[in-house]
Amino acid sequence: MTFSNSALTEIDIVISEVEQRNELRTALWRFVALFVFALSVALEPDIVNHEIHLILLSAYAAITFVAVGLVISQLFRPWLNWVYVAVDASLVIYLTAEHFLDPASSLVDALATPSLVIAFVLLSHASMRMRAGPVAAFALIVILGSSAVVLMPVWEDGFGAVFRLSSEEIQAAGVRLAAFTVVAAIQIVLVLDIRRLVQEAVASSSERANLARFFAPETAERLATEGANLGLRRQEAAILFVDIRGFTSLSETMPLEEIASLLTEYRRRVTQAVSGCDGVVDKFIGDGVMAVFGFPLPLSTAALRAFECAVELSNFLDVWSEIRMRDGEEPLSFAIGVHYGHVIGGVIPGEHHSEYTVIGDSVNLAARLQAMCKLTDARIVISDELACKLPRHWRTPEWQTLRAATVPGRSETVDVHLLPMQALGTQSYQPQDPDRNASRPNPGAASCAARHNGDQARTWSATSRA
Repeated sequence: MTFSNSALTEIDIVISEVEQRNELRTALWRFVALFVFALSVALEPDIVNHEIHLILLSAYAAITFVAVGLVISQLFRPWLNWVYVAVDASLVIYLTAEHFLDPASSLVDALATPSLVIAFVLLSHASMRMRAGPVAAFALIVILGSSAVVLMPVWEDGFGAVFRLSSEEIQAAGVRLAAFTVVAAIQIVLVLDIRRLVQEAVASSSERANLARFFAPETAERLATEGANLGLRRQEAAILFVDIRGFTSLSETMPLEEIASLLTEYRRRVTQAVSGCDGVVDKFIGDGVMAVFGFPLPLSTAALRAFECAVELSNFLDVWSEIRMRDGEEPLSFAIGVHYGHVIGGVIPGEHHSEYTVIGDSVNLAARLQAMCKLTDARIVISDELACKLPRHWRTPEWQTLRAATVPGRSETVDVHLLPMQALGTQSYQPQDPDRNASRPNPGAASCAARHNGDQARTWSATSRA
């Protein structure tokens, strides 16, 4: 999975917030290291340096309490992690030097001292921050510092001092250094893998949340899972266009804030109705909305669901218009065009922005049918191709048919079916705003679902219930 620069920035911010929330746990882990250090001091057979160890133990305890206090008081800053790394690594190097430079102990005894176990504990502590940098820095400082301590006799006695080491001592030093290096490498790999998994999880969660705003749950899940692998493909689908008639003139007399509020409410209602009929909002174009039924997931009843949505959406928006008029606001009228045919859809890449959409002549024709509503004074205009996919008894007296009709922007004539604006007066519903009645079901989802699960060959009427 690849991320854009902006996506990486957002992910880093989220991870940083998580790290800050977990910093207290990381600071408390120092008490574990403190306990291990105290235990190793207590088990140390040589009590010559016992007093120095107690001083180091007290100093480390003070640092631990300060670290916890900074987190609780919210005074902790990320750069302090590097200070902790330097302090912890210095402690390990000192313990190594102390035992190694003790004339009474051999190299094997120095490397086997219990106090050096703290090196592995502090390495785990560095890994808890889930950043490879501090882990690598701690390991590098310890390895270089310890190696320098081991090679200190070379500066005094020359390289001959190395050859005076027994094979047992060389083996012990090599095993200890190799073990620490391997553990450090494993910790770094684990930190990188876990961080990558967290990034992918955050990115996937964010992508699903964004897709869920416009797509049905199963469609959003598929898009988030397959992403750009959903290449362009040809498929049959139903396309619906809807817009607000006379919106340009209306917007000339409305304050910008009211226009924004109107569009927000309008888009929310259209999205609600489209989703309720198993459709997908493809895009918003000003006051226009394009919806697709049967893509990307094939749907055998795509034409029927698009037709259901057109009728229900028309009534749904008319209810809203009457509510607006009753509240003293400008009434609205809407135009809807629906067509069924072949489309090509998928992820269309761009240099800076990729778009998931459907294209083709079928999309253009659906948009032209919506524009045709104004010329024919119709509420809904559907193509004959869509009508042929509907149940036999879909047609009611309110619907009119135009043969070889001229469609704006097209040279070829088409057969269309339209529902005149006059049919509005035959509606028998009582205007109710769904948002003002929480117990009222979603007119888009409930009505479409009921008709979809019932007899598909029922009669459709422009006097649909609100």
